[in-house]
Amino acid sequence: MTDLLETLPDTPARALRPAEILIVDDTPGSLQLLNDLLTGAGYVVRVASEARMALRSARARPPELILLDVRMPGMDGYELCQHLKAEAATRDVPVIFLSALRETGDKVRGFALGAVDYIGKPFQPEEVLARVRTHVQLYRLQTRLEEQVEQRTEQLRVSARQLREKRQRLQELTAFLQSVREDERTSIARELHDELGQALTALRIDVGWLRKHCAPLGSAVVERADAAHALVDNTVHALRRISEGLRPGMLDVLGLCAALEHLAGQFGERSGIACHFSADRDEYALPDKGAITAFRVVQEALTNVARHAAARRVDINLSAAGERLRISVRDDGCGFDAESPRQGFGLLGMRERVLMLGGEITIDGSAGTTVVVSLPMTTGETA
Repeated sequence: MTDLLETLPDTPARALRPAEILIVDDTPGSLQLLNDLLTGAGYVVRVASEARMALRSARARPPELILLDVRMPGMDGYELCQHLKAEAATRDVPVIFLSALRETGDKVRGFALGAVDYIGKPFQPEEVLARVRTHVQLYRLQTRLEEQVEQRTEQLRVSARQLREKRQRLQELTAFLQSVREDERTSIARELHDELGQALTALRIDVGWLRKHCAPLGSAVVERADAAHALVDNTVHALRRISEGLRPGMLDVLGLCAALEHLAGQFGERSGIACHFSADRDEYALPDKGAITAFRVVQEALTNVARHAAARRVDINLSAAGERLRISVRDDGCGFDAESPRQGFGLLGMRERVLMLGGEITIDGSAGTTVVVSLPMTTGETA
């Protein structure tokens, strides 16, 4: 027992000072004998000759052990034990009954009331000291364990609070970065459309004019002019696709459903994977951040399908569920382990985007890959 106590860290001052014991007995001789015995063994002893005095003493300063006589006038030991165990300050203090009663029923009653031990009268000094030492050590061990548990629990509370605060700051930083990123994409898309797009359009017109007027120069010149015109055409289409990828203008003009339907068509043409879009409404009442988040989630899911899934078909479905929009992107590809800690930044970005808006996201890679997102709508009606 002593070895176990010594293994606990941060030994409190209580374990370094003598244990305080309360003796309750209405027999002066027995009271004096126990007082002398325990004082001589190095314990601090308090005595009470009747139950009510003992109850007040225990309430004022709980001891580490109570030796309690069963038979006393007025309130007996059983009733006093009930009072002690009913109060928070004294319920954990171990109680050892002292009694000349030898019946099993008397002992069972004492244990039922919360006593930890039973010493019969007349008692042997060695037995009393052994039992007292054992229960004092057990009480101190229990107390120290509880203190350690409370200390560790408080440390966990502090760590959890700090983790929540850091998580909140991280989400705020992520939201800020996403906002800056979208603003930058919008700016770049606008510059591509307004400046480079106009320049390419003018160049296309000029190259077209040259095609019409270069026939007298020979077939080689005509072929080069045709190739230049085709190159400009392809560049215009590529520019339009890049601009739409940066910031889908259709999302701002025609709404989420039209933008996703267009995205699905473009994906099918580029990847050769059949991509089907369906929705149970023409449009959904989403705030601007909700609409761009929904679009980016589908866009990232399709990018993952093209890169990793080896799929032949993708289904995109939008549906209203109460005041939430449910988005499902499902492919018939090879799937992946959605619980793997080694997930790409694309999936992590999807999760963060959705969580920042108070949404939910689940990713199942067991049979193909299914991404399901739930986002709050501003109202239950269509926009």
